[in-house]
Amino acid sequence: MNVNNFITFKNVVEKIFNDEAGYSVEHNSPCNDTGFDFVAKKDENIFCVEVKYSQISDNAIKQLLYYAQKAEMKPMLVTAYCIEEEKRKNYESKHPNLILLDISNLLFAVQYNTELRNELVASLSYTVDNIEPKESFLINDSAQHNDYTESLIKEMNLCRAGSQMARDYEILCCKLLENIFSDDLALWKEQQTSNKRLYRIDLLCRIKDGNQKTFWSIIERYFNSKYVVFEFKNYGETVTQNEIYTTEKYLYSKALRSVGIIISANGYDENAYWAAKGSLRENGKLILLLDTNDLIEMNQMKLKQNDPSVYLLDKLDELLLELEK
Repeated sequence: MNVNNFITFKNVVEKIFNDEAGYSVEHNSPCNDTGFDFVAKKDENIFCVEVKYSQISDNAIKQLLYYAQKAEMKPMLVTAYCIEEEKRKNYESKHPNLILLDISNLLFAVQYNTELRNELVASLSYTVDNIEPKESFLINDSAQHNDYTESLIKEMNLCRAGSQMARDYEILCCKLLENIFSDDLALWKEQQTSNKRLYRIDLLCRIKDGNQKTFWSIIERYFNSKYVVFEFKNYGETVTQNEIYTTEKYLYSKALRSVGIIISANGYDENAYWAAKGSLRENGKLILLLDTNDLIEMNQMKLKQNDPSVYLLDKLDELLLELEK
């Protein structure tokens, strides 16, 4: 075990309890034992927390339960790895008072704190690309997420169209998209430039493996696209067919990149819609044309615990039904 990584991981766990979950963290054990790493207090709840930079074991649980009983606290074990569902159920059945948190729970807790998430991921010796964040008692309500979403929507409504706030618009679009599709998409590479620097992609995402939602499944299966290009247009006027043709150049089927989604501050002219249909009809490249209101609407769906990808599916249905020969 890398000691420095463990120390970093433990420090991040403490920050999560402090900054994201609202617990006060103390290091002094009331029974003068060192059988756990820190004490976490919130309201009437007092936990003794043991942090493991390894898979949990029966011995680790047994030791923690001993010290928790001695200190008259609730036991909590945090691990840097995933706990298999069957093992989790077995542990919880044997020890009903024990609370288990694994890396999926920690990732959920930091999903809106980029700096803290980066610290957490950097402390690990493995990639977390295929780990789905899972809710836990640590942050078990949607109040924080709702506040974050509403704050982003408010910022977007205040963002003025035009070149002066173009970068602000891009950043807000990225945040709002990540807010609704972090479970569906990975990579989140902003401002990618081609090898010959001929063009620049605002955002490139990869559809996560095993995604079963209808819209993303259609994109993968029928458009042979594992990657999705996003373009953001904070123009003071409507987007024209020229911008559609530019986005079409970014799409390349052999690179598994046949789908683009454009988000515009001021909509599109009629020729832009014709150009998008022509790209699909003639070259098999799918370009969905959305505006800022569409992006906000999808985030409001998320607030209501609805699936925003259904919104994109409706847009796709509309485009395909209107497609002429």
